[in-house]
Amino acid sequence: MIFEAMKARKIKRADLARMTKIDFSYLDRLLKGKARFNEQNIETISKVLGILPWGEPAPIPVRITHSGKFEDPQLPKDRKLDYLAIPIVEPRVAAGNPETVTSEQVIDIVFIHRRALKRRSVRDYICTYVKGDSMSPVLRDGAIVCIDTKARPEGKKVPKDSIWAVRKDDGTVVKHIQVQEKSILLVSENPAYDIESVTDSDVIVGRVVGAWQNLA
Repeated sequence: MIFEAMKARKIKRADLARMTKIDFSYLDRLLKGKARFNEQNIETISKVLGILPWGEPAPIPVRITHSGKFEDPQLPKDRKLDYLAIPIVEPRVAAGNPETVTSEQVIDIVFIHRRALKRRSVRDYICTYVKGDSMSPVLRDGAIVCIDTKARPEGKKVPKDSIWAVRKDDGTVVKHIQVQEKSILLVSENPAYDIESVTDSDVIVGRVVGAWQNLA
């Protein structure tokens, strides 16, 4: 990931701007998740830091390609690949408004192609870490989850097996939810954890739309 690679190589933002020839203010907005990365940005930064877009060390210069096999015929043929940058923050920060996140609160950045999220903007998206094993084995301790902070249940209708981010005193946690008449049940995947009941609908931060974790 970008911040980890910068730290390992002792490269500051000003150094990265100079090495990539990207305007410093624009680069700063990219790293804060306030501007959208394009193919050229990703390729340039990846080459300078020696990483692949998804965070693994790159032994050779990165060249981003794609297969036409999965192309949507409605999309223009001459467009460039377009990756969306989403900031990763601590669970306590994720419990707040994603638009108020500062650069100091951003731990790292993840890149997701816009086709994967089926949208062109991630203004209302935030990523954070899962802490604990209450959602194991589906989501283990340390997994990264991507949250759509604008998503809310439609009345009592909650998609089956959907996972939601919920605001608690110690930050954001992820749970299955069941909406009842005057309360919301927070249900863990791990049966060792009891079902919790809350009455304030504002505890819902958003819906988990993606997750990444080690399989071993």
